[in-house]
Order: sequence, then C-alpha cells, then structure tokens
Amino acid sequence: MELDYKTRLEEIEKVDGYFRRSPEGIWSYELDSPLDTTLPIEEQCRLIYENARLTHCNDTMARIYGYHNAEEIKGVLLKDLVGPTDKLNIFGINEFIRSGYKIHDSELEEIDLRGKRKYFLSTALGVVENGFLLRAWGVQKDVTSIRAAESRLKRTIALESLLTQLSRYFLSVEPGNTTDAVNHALGELGKFCGADRAFLFLYTHAGLTISNTNEWCADGIEHRIHLLQNLPIETFPKSDYDTISNKGHIVYDSLDNVPSTHVSLRNLLERRGTRSLVVVGLSSRDEELGFIGFDSVKGQKLWTEEDIYVLRLVGDLIVLAFDRQKRESDLNDFYERMNHDLELARLTQRSLVSREFPSSPFYKMDSYFRPFEKVGGDIITYIQHETGVLDILFGDVSGHGISSAMVSGMAVLSFRHHAKAGLSPAEGIQQFVKDLKPMVVEHHIAAVWARFFPLEKKLVYSYAGHPPIVVFRGEEKMELKGMNLPLLIFDSIEYFNESIKLQKDDRIVFYSDGMYEVFNAEGRILDLPGFQDILLQHRDLGNLDEYLDQVVSDVFQFSEGVFGDDMAMLVIDIKG
Repeated sequence: MELDYKTRLEEIEKVDGYFRRSPEGIWSYELDSPLDTTLPIEEQCRLIYENARLTHCNDTMARIYGYHNAEEIKGVLLKDLVGPTDKLNIFGINEFIRSGYKIHDSELEEIDLRGKRKYFLSTALGVVENGFLLRAWGVQKDVTSIRAAESRLKRTIALESLLTQLSRYFLSVEPGNTTDAVNHALGELGKFCGADRAFLFLYTHAGLTISNTNEWCADGIEHRIHLLQNLPIETFPKSDYDTISNKGHIVYDSLDNVPSTHVSLRNLLERRGTRSLVVVGLSSRDEELGFIGFDSVKGQKLWTEEDIYVLRLVGDLIVLAFDRQKRESDLNDFYERMNHDLELARLTQRSLVSREFPSSPFYKMDSYFRPFEKVGGDIITYIQHETGVLDILFGDVSGHGISSAMVSGMAVLSFRHHAKAGLSPAEGIQQFVKDLKPMVVEHHIAAVWARFFPLEKKLVYSYAGHPPIVVFRGEEKMELKGMNLPLLIFDSIEYFNESIKLQKDDRIVFYSDGMYEVFNAEGRILDLPGFQDILLQHRDLGNLDEYLDQVVSDVFQFSEGVFGDDMAMLVIDIKG
C-alpha cells in the first residue's frame, strides 16, 4: 500500500512539474454559473467573455499576457485579462462554441497589456454536463514571432520585387526618357513607404542654386514643384548639407526639430505644408548631385531605417540613370546589396517548405528541396488536423526567383485557409483558381493536393498538371492515375478526387519535374522513366534520409552536378 502511495505521489509530482515548466501556456477557465448550451451563440459568447474566470494556469500563461507569474492572474475574469476594448478574441470564443466546445490549434488574435497585437495557437476542450458548460481547459502557444516573420517575408519579397522592377526599368529606358523613369520610381517608392510626397532636388547653375526637378504626390496632396525652382543654395542651412554629406541622410520627424536659426528652411517647409521630412543625398564620384526624399503632409510620420535604405537604393538607380556608363561599378554594388537581401529572403522563404514532419507510429515522412535560384517556387507544405489526418500540398510554380516565390507564398496561404475549412482536395484546387487568378498573370502552378488518412491507410488526391505520384509496393511500381491541366492557364477546368488504399510498407513519392528534366554532357535527358528507375533501384533503403540522398546523388551524377530548375521531393513510408 505504501509503495502504491509513493508511486501515485511521484506521478502527481511529474504532472505538476510539467504543468509548471511547460513552454506553452496551460489554463482553465470556470464559469461563475453553468452556461446553458442551448442559448444563442452570441449570448453564449457574451456570457463566457464576461463571466469566465481563470482558475488554473502556469507561469508561461501569465508571461504570455505580460505578467510575471500565475499567481498574479488566477481568479481574473477573461474580459479583464484581455482588456475591455479588445473584442478580437470574441471570434475565438465563437469558433470554440461552433466547434462543439473544442478547438485544436485555432489561431487567435489579441492585444496585450502594452497594446501590441499578439497571435496564438489555442487548443481548448470544454467540460459540458447535462447541457451546461462548466469550464474549459486549454493550451496556448504564442506564434507572434512566426507571424511577424511571415509579414517580414511578404514585405521583403514585395520590396525586392519593387527594386528589381525599378532597376530593370532604369536599365532599359532610353536616356531621353530618364525624367519619366524618375517620376515612375518616385511614385512607386512613395506608395510603398506611405509618404505623402516623394521628390528629387538637383544642384543647378554650377551648384549655386538647387531645384525640385521631380515630384510625386499622393491623392489629395497639392504639388509644390513649381514653387521650388532655382532656389539659392543658402535656402538649406550649411549644417544640413554637412549632415547629409557625413551621414548620407537627414531626418526631421517634426518641424519642432528644425532649429529656430534655420528660418529659410522652416519657411520653405511651411509653404510645402510639410509635417515631417527625410532626405538622402545623391553623389557620383565624390560629386554632390542633390538629394531624394519623402515628406508627410497629413500628419507627422516617424521615418524608419527601411525608408532611408529604400531611398538610398533608388537614389543609386537615379544616379546610374544620369550617368549609366560611368557608374557601371556602382551598378554591380547595387546588385550585390540586392543579392544579400535575396539571400535573407531565401532563408525566410525556405520556412514555407516543410522539412520537419509529425512523428507517428503509422508513417514516416521526409523531404528534399533545392531552389534553382536563391528564392525558389516549389511548394512542400502540410496541415495536420485534430484527427491526425494530413492535408499535403506539393507544387511547382513556373519560372524562378522572387516572382515565383511570391506566387508560391500566395498558394500556401490559400491552401492553409481552405484545408482548415475542410474542403476536399479537388474543391481546394478549384479554389486556388478563384484566389490566385486575379493576382497572378505570368505564372501557372503544377500541383497535387493529397489528404492522407493514417489510421485508414488511405490517400485521397487531386492533380493539377503535376507529375504522377508513385507508390512502391514490394517490387511493384504504381503511378497514381488522375492527371489534369495546371492551375491558372484556363478559367473553367473541373478537378476530380482520386483515392488509393495503402498497405503497410508502401512507399509514396512526390517529386517536381526539376528532378528528371536534367541533361548530361551529351545533351541526353534523364526524363521521367529514367528518374523512376532510380527511385525503384533504391527502394529497399529503409532510412528516408539515405533514400533521398542516394536518389539526389544519382540524379546529380547523371547531370554532372548541373540542374536547371527547382528540385523537390516528398516521401511517405507507411508503417504499422
């Protein structure tokens, strides 16, 4: 009896230790009065929001909301914890009720004590007895940093796309159209950075005067370029010229920051209606040419390092347009900076290509991905449902580089949304066309959406122009039927679901066309049959890492290390 007691006590201590040390927030809310589950959903939301009281939680949960430990928030009402003006969480309560008082990895959006927007993955289970909700237990994981990384990726891709488009525009424009190119660049730049005006000033009359040569204004902002021609060089204080020369830029976040001694500058800014200002200097071979900048009129704006960085890059482009031949070396420097940023974008974009997969006694998964350029367009992603079922998207966006990566990112976002909504693979594929067709012009997507049922050993899938999935069963090789046309080429195509019953020890292989559209030194293509022979040849390698490494090694041996497209594979082994 004493041994049983000690064993039970040790088990309780282990559970309590996990509860306290868990990296995820663990909580329990209890209602002051049991909640009638037959009430309208809106009324249930209100009662939960106003009457749910936090009875149990760990320190991690407290820190998520800006507190030091659990004791500070135990007993607090839900409405007091998330703030009286924060109604964003109501949507999470609504989903909890509609899902039968249980949710799994549902994404919630809230505002913390400091007013910062936070994102969580929440799993919750309500305790319902005799038609009344008594309490709910749950786990909450802070994914704000992940969402911030995705947001930074989108902005980085948008910025790189803008800079690439502008650089190509400047390189292709005829010298006589430089003014049009500068005006176009200022407009795109001003819109991207949220400025009210973007402008270019150049020194004129051998540096004795300065003129506003180009200007872009947002809607509702008056042009002032005609008032700013051939201004005396003394209009701008010498100290400002020195600051621009030494630091490369100058920032006035408010007119209050303009020294009272700078009378002419203050008068100029007031005539322009300027509330805040950022300026970056332009120079060529140690010769000062002028400056490019933004100002805000509707309200004060705090200019960021990114604004200054973008101004510098576009300023370099303008200088190159003025003297393309003399600044060839500077153009190379510009592309080096772009390649550095592209490398950062590549590292972030690869997070959208799944390399880590769930651990399960029923299957084993692994993948391989190698982009042709720094940023690739292949897609390997999945969503695991509460039931353990996996939705898998394996795809290939046409082309290479940033534009393909942007389409890839949009496809992944569309997939995650519709997979969570429970659409079948064919229905989800059909939704891709509706979601992406209005935004994607020059690309198409070859993809397969598969829904994998581990317990039933079943695979339901729908093709959209993708190479056939291959299933190896013993020495037998099966190509799964159901081919169809790629996405975004035609508007009216119907996609269909196919399915296959799997068996223990089956190996399922997804692959992109970049794996077999490779050539050797004699110009002979490996092609699909040759690649499938490589897959079959190494079928008996039980370790998926070894299997992928050997297949890729054989492909590169054939092509002598040369490849011309993104390369991707996903392998699933069926276990017991």
